[in-house]
Amino acid sequence: MDPIHIRIGHNLQKIRKQKGLSLDRAAQLTKVSKSMLHQIERGDIQPTVTTVWKIATGLHASFSDFLKDDETSVSVVTPKDEPDITEDNGKCKLYLLFPFDPQTRFEMFTIVLDPGGSYLSSPHNEGVHEYITVTSGDFRIEIQDRTYTLGEGQSIRFAGHVPHRYENPSGEKTILHVTMHYAERQG
Repeated sequence: MDPIHIRIGHNLQKIRKQKGLSLDRAAQLTKVSKSMLHQIERGDIQPTVTTVWKIATGLHASFSDFLKDDETSVSVVTPKDEPDITEDNGKCKLYLLFPFDPQTRFEMFTIVLDPGGSYLSSPHNEGVHEYITVTSGDFRIEIQDRTYTLGEGQSIRFAGHVPHRYENPSGEKTILHVTMHYAERQG
């Protein structure tokens, strides 16, 4: 991981260029001098928290946008022995893989359904979409009044703001890879 001032400089330059801004225009918007922005981008100085907030506000970006690791960073997840959450008397186990990321608006987890296991999900907020891939076993999902049956290797995508139930109708364990996407909050 790069030192924080290098990361801030890299992210500042990336955000500025994505917005099509010159250093002059970025200085006008942020009320931070052009020479200081240039020094920050080169990694010559470590800006103060106040300066980063001024830049974030002026460029309409979040504070954490300037602190995050480069998107080429690698994260390796090792499967856990114990689930993060269980349901249906332990027949439904959820293992968090990647927590919610405000940049991508995704989170990912694995669900293991024992034979006969099920999970009734409350409707999520408007704009939430679920992407499910069956990595092993058989899977049945009820979405509103329709039932879909999927086997190993099959996937389904749906708007999660409606009632839905996960079920394992088989005598074998079912493993699901689930990705949740959360739309931008409106208002």
